[in-house]
Amino acid sequence: MSAESVSSSTAALPEPVRGPTRRFTGRDNRGGRSVILSQPGGYSAEILFYGAQVISWKNEHEQELLFLSKQAVYRPPHPIRGGIPICFPKFFDEEFLEKHGFARTEVWILTRDTAFPPPPPDHAYVEFHLDHKPDDFQDWPNHKFELRLRVILGPTGDLTTMTTRVKNVNTNGEPFTFKFAYHSYFSVSNIRATRIEGLHGLDYRDYLDHDQFTEEADVLTFKEELDRAYLKTPDEICIRDIELRRTITIYKDDSLPDIVVWNPWEDAASLIADFGDEEYKEMICVEAAALENEITLNPNEEWIGTQCLSAEEF
Repeated sequence: MSAESVSSSTAALPEPVRGPTRRFTGRDNRGGRSVILSQPGGYSAEILFYGAQVISWKNEHEQELLFLSKQAVYRPPHPIRGGIPICFPKFFDEEFLEKHGFARTEVWILTRDTAFPPPPPDHAYVEFHLDHKPDDFQDWPNHKFELRLRVILGPTGDLTTMTTRVKNVNTNGEPFTFKFAYHSYFSVSNIRATRIEGLHGLDYRDYLDHDQFTEEADVLTFKEELDRAYLKTPDEICIRDIELRRTITIYKDDSLPDIVVWNPWEDAASLIADFGDEEYKEMICVEAAALENEITLNPNEEWIGTQCLSAEEF
């Protein structure tokens, strides 16, 4: 065989097919062990075992789409300021405002959920399981529960599915009630150039004024502290970053009827220990939730709440 034919045959070999990957980090990683999901286009997501919290979601340009405070504390029992904390079984207790439940400050277990088929092979995914609560959490009786989370990173970078399953496995016949939220922190270039679409005409509970109002603005803009829970919201909410010309869209199912919108602005930001004084300018919380009406599950009953996120330029 001639040198020319060898060279020709070598050049004709096809490029190896690249697919999604999943790799694990060690305990010395920020926040401890984590799973990093990646796609060939440059997309990625990182999920901690601590709280099963998504702390990073990057687009094809490897730009971070989630906000994570530079002052975040990664030591238990502190919640991590940023990413997508899971709030269960409480959210915004009127008497104890910091009580967002225990799910975000417990170490979850890697698992495989056989109740659902795996996603297509071009999707990267991971599943976690939690079935215990801390002994010092007194606001919820000693119920037996299963809490399962599946996170999928699609081939075009969508955080295609964040599905949580809550199941009552009490053996004493007792029901339990809970609230739930994906406490999502999104990164924006400038809060004053950020718009939220899809909330016009909706009733909302204002946590600052302790009253209920109806949203009159066509799009929600920001010029001061804002903390609201919008009720009976549509399944699609858009966050538009005017300076970056980027839209992040939240798709959710009917199990998550409410949307919380929060930005602390300057004065409140300065009072938050794990939040930089100027960081309010580069974040917005838009949270798919079930808050207004608590969910009740009888033994062996199950609740499922799904959120899907996508990002695109305009």
